[in-house]
Amino acid sequence: MKQFQIKINDTSYEVEILDDPRQEEVQVRVNGEEFIVKTDLVEQSAANYAPVQPRVAAPVAAAPITSSQPVSAGPGTVKSPLPGVVVAIKVHSGQQVKANDELCVIEAMKAMNVIRAPKDGKVGKVYVTQGASLAYGAPLMDIE
Repeated sequence: MKQFQIKINDTSYEVEILDDPRQEEVQVRVNGEEFIVKTDLVEQSAANYAPVQPRVAAPVAAAPITSSQPVSAGPGTVKSPLPGVVVAIKVHSGQQVKANDELCVIEAMKAMNVIRAPKDGKVGKVYVTQGASLAYGAPLMDIE
C-alpha cells in the first residue's frame, strides 16, 4: 500500500492506494472513504504504462452523514453548527463528558472550530469519522 498527502486548491487529502496501481480499476482510500478509481492507461513504451486522467467510478463505502440523510436523532444529539470537514474526534462512544468538554474539531474555511459538549452525560453513538464532510445541522454524536 502506498500513502500520499495530496493538496488540491488548498485542500489536503490523505490518499492510500489499496490495489496494484497498474490495474484498470484501483481501490483507493481518500480521507478514510474508499473508492474504486478507473484509470485510462496510455502506452509509453512496449513495457511501461502510465496512468492518465483518473476518474472515480463508484464509492465502495457509505457516504458521510449530512443533514439531508435521515438519522434517528434525539434530544441529546449534538449537530454541526456549520458545514466543514471533521479533522479530529476527541471522544468515543461510552465516554463520560462534562459540559464544555471538547467533542470534535471541524475545519471550515481554514478555521478550526471546536465543538463542545452542551451538557454533562455519556457519549452515545458517534455518527461521524475523521475526514468526513459535513453539512450544516448534520448529527455529530449523541450525549445521553
